[in-house]
Amino acid sequence: MLDLYNKQYDRQTLKDNIGNVRLIDILKTQKIDAGFAACYILNVKYQLTEEDNINADIVLHYQTHITYDELRDAMLNYDTDDDL
Repeated sequence: MLDLYNKQYDRQTLKDNIGNVRLIDILKTQKIDAGFAACYILNVKYQLTEEDNINADIVLHYQTHITYDELRDAMLNYDTDDDL
């Protein structure tokens, strides 16, 4: 199990464990990029619990380094092959 609150993980590790952690915990503790947010955090197929019902405003609240435009562009350019 990942220790999100005490360690930082790379994109691949987060991707590999996406089903084993709460998405909100990733948002609160890890620094992710807009592409990861679009592919995984905002993707309803990974939103497995009520707490994981996350929208763009929540992403931008916790990931203050991501701009609205970056997130919008990542969502528009999202390709389902990105999460394979």
